[in-house]
Amino acid sequence: MNLSKVIPKKVAVKPTIKVKKAVKKVATKATPILNPLLNNKPVSKKVLESTKKSQEKAAYNKKIYSKEYKELKFLVETKKADDFTINMYVAFITGRKITDKMLSSIHKVIKRNSTTEIEKKRIETERLLFKTTLVRESLHKAKYHDTYAWRSEEFLDSIEEQVRRWGNLSSKQKLALNEMYKRFNKKIEKST
Repeated sequence: MNLSKVIPKKVAVKPTIKVKKAVKKVATKATPILNPLLNNKPVSKKVLESTKKSQEKAAYNKKIYSKEYKELKFLVETKKADDFTINMYVAFITGRKITDKMLSSIHKVIKRNSTTEIEKKRIETERLLFKTTLVRESLHKAKYHDTYAWRSEEFLDSIEEQVRRWGNLSSKQKLALNEMYKRFNKKIEKST
């Protein structure tokens, strides 16, 4: 029996392969925004949004508190500002929210640096320095023991330094100066 007639021959079929041509997709990258403060490193969108909000808040602060902004700017530019005043100015320009407490402190800074207040401080300083020299002179006239005189001089030096720095003394310090003056004058009267 011939098997070739019964079983059909298998024909080899060549598989057809569909080849897709590779298409190069050129991605268009958005040009990143560079920050010159960070050695030209790219800035994220989140940072850009927060920067935009800060700039809007800063513009709002400058618009609403224009008088305060101008005064603080003047103090900072003329180098009459202390650290606190500089921090308040930075809060304005960086867009921080200006609270009521901050605003009242800013008003105190402006008042403290006004010409009338500076003149009052100068007059009070002169008056208190004159009184400390009177106390110092009466101390030397009283001829106390060296140790006592030295300690009193040290106290008077610290009082004088505070008067020069702040332009004022506390009520207790003024009271202590008056008591010292009376005590020294009593000693002078007894010795004469």
